[in-house]
Amino acid sequence: MKRAGPTRHRKSRSRPTPKWLLRGEGTEEVAKARCLMVLDVLSGEKPVTEVIEAAGISRGTYYQLETRALAAMLKALGPASSEEEKTGPAAKRIGELEEKVKRLEQGRRRVERLLQLTRKVVKGGVTLKGKRTASTGPGRNPLRSSRKEKASHSIPTPAGVGEP
Repeated sequence: MKRAGPTRHRKSRSRPTPKWLLRGEGTEEVAKARCLMVLDVLSGEKPVTEVIEAAGISRGTYYQLETRALAAMLKALGPASSEEEKTGPAAKRIGELEEKVKRLEQGRRRVERLLQLTRKVVKGGVTLKGKRTASTGPGRNPLRSSRKEKASHSIPTPAGVGEP
């Protein structure tokens, strides 16, 4: 029977993860026990009330476990269950990354072709005003060479002449 007046609710409390679960000890035993518990109920061997009392869990928790167990069984035993499909989000991510690699390779080929065409058009190379390049010294203009350099280039010297 309901009481008249304001209803009182329990204060929410934190539910920490059990220490044994954090250590990773006994996780297989827990999974096996839960699997047997769900199979006992589904086979009709034991009623839900008896199982939840023995396990020390609530009825809602049992039905959540049962739902998860059945969903996992359907996924694992379905006709299209391959290793790639079991990974789910990982397979989707791999597909996205493969598509990205394809786009990047196409862009790289495009840029290389543009570079090739640019080099073809600008055969002599480009010199920047006031900048040092490999062919010129520091601060030298490649179009203006010194008189000494012009003289040495214009007068061919025979082999062996002028050498010590």
